[in-house]
Amino acid sequence: MHARQLIMHLVLAGFAAAGCAQAASSPTGGASVAAQPVWSSSGQAFSVQLTPLDGDHVRAFFENMGYPARAVNAVASVCVFGTTIRNAARGPVSYDVAQWRAITADGVRHRLITKTQWLVRWRPFGVSADWSILPPQQTLQPGDWGQGFTTVDLPPGTHFRLLYSWREHATMHHATVPAVQCAARRSSP
Repeated sequence: MHARQLIMHLVLAGFAAAGCAQAASSPTGGASVAAQPVWSSSGQAFSVQLTPLDGDHVRAFFENMGYPARAVNAVASVCVFGTTIRNAARGPVSYDVAQWRAITADGVRHRLITKTQWLVRWRPFGVSADWSILPPQQTLQPGDWGQGFTTVDLPPGTHFRLLYSWREHATMHHATVPAVQCAARRSSP
């Protein structure tokens, strides 16, 4: 197995493990992989869980998927999270990532970069499709869950809280994932 493939498998294994976790806690026992911090909302019918990925892991993932270097550099230069969403409601829920905000300590509301926006940014580099970024809008049936990367244009190590929303029936709901932190930069874009 090549080094890039090994890194990708570790990233995906960590991402999958984070998606299976129910709370923000460090795993115990096992393993040769260092525990990643995980932040999640709690007590919500629609939950969001975030696991930060540093530039090295992001770069390895997208390079291994065959993305051009300039597209890889673009995504590796922003704050990236492995994200798991779950619908624990009794009915369908719909979300729109374009409505979610990362709120930094200074009170500034930062928009997340949606999959649609990434495809526009990547088009000049020849990327016209992507399956790795969380879908920008989606309706989840009861018990459904999904995974994908979410991104926000913030510096490495930035602390913020994620304000997210969803619609259940005709009612809009809001919740927060508190005390989130972008991964420290381990590589340069």
